[in-house]
Amino acid sequence: MSDVSDTFGFERERYIKRFDLLVTRLEQRFTIELGRSDQDPFVLLIATILSQNTNDRNSHRAFQKLEESFLITPENLAAVEPEKLKPSIEVAGLSNIRSRRIVEVSKAVLEKFGGNLNPLFSLPLDEARKSLMSIKGVGPKTADVVLLFAGNRDVMPVDTNIFRVVDRVGLVKGRNYERTRNALEQLTPGGKVKVMHVLLIKLGREICRPRRPLCNICPINDLCEHGSRLLGKKQANWR
Repeated sequence: MSDVSDTFGFERERYIKRFDLLVTRLEQRFTIELGRSDQDPFVLLIATILSQNTNDRNSHRAFQKLEESFLITPENLAAVEPEKLKPSIEVAGLSNIRSRRIVEVSKAVLEKFGGNLNPLFSLPLDEARKSLMSIKGVGPKTADVVLLFAGNRDVMPVDTNIFRVVDRVGLVKGRNYERTRNALEQLTPGGKVKVMHVLLIKLGREICRPRRPLCNICPINDLCEHGSRLLGKKQANWR
């Protein structure tokens, strides 16, 4: 992780102070469940693949059906014909692509890591991340989800909700994954990355929606460039 000054320059203290206030406001507003801290990394990897390009309800239903039909281990899924996986996961959409990807990822985990991803979590973060992304079909976000929720590493996965929130707030403009991830990791207090990840997603889903965001009830509307402008408040400015 690079130093805060790498991204925010001489204004880093201002960014940190405002971001700390943002974190406090969100913690006061939302109740969150972080789930288990000892999740099986392979199971989480498969669940994350099923969550790509679909909504939470459908990805959850697909995972449940898959779990009911198959033992979710690298050995078991690597030996399954993709066609046999399709009925279980079709609710998530793209079942042709996803079924092949699940089998390919399972085979890669067996071949590259002996079927066990846990040793990766003892590696330096960049090395662990690179190793996960060496698996075909595992991109930056999927790798970061596994590292955060199964490895308890301070890495910030960025989804569409987080992109939208930080862009509207004025913290990080655009949708460059690495730039946004690095900025949020630099600003988030140590040990709070998982909490902040969930809070930002919750804000994006419930208030900072793609259409008709509920800026009037947003707990950080005075810290948000978009919200303060829309509500006629003094323009929030992170720069």
